[in-house]
Amino acid sequence: MKKFIILAVLLAGTVFWIINLQRQLQAAQLRGDMYRDISARLDQRVAELTSKQDNE
Repeated sequence: MKKFIILAVLLAGTVFWIINLQRQLQAAQLRGDMYRDISARLDQRVAELTSKQDNE
């Protein structure tokens, strides 16, 4: 009985954690965070490549 209660609590905690992560992901997608991060990385990479070409 004690193991069942512990497993039930762990399962409930895991479900809560997954739901929370899904909400955070949805909020980030709505804000466009991922697209801004990707854009910033691509801009940085383009700047690096451009400076390498200028030095050659």
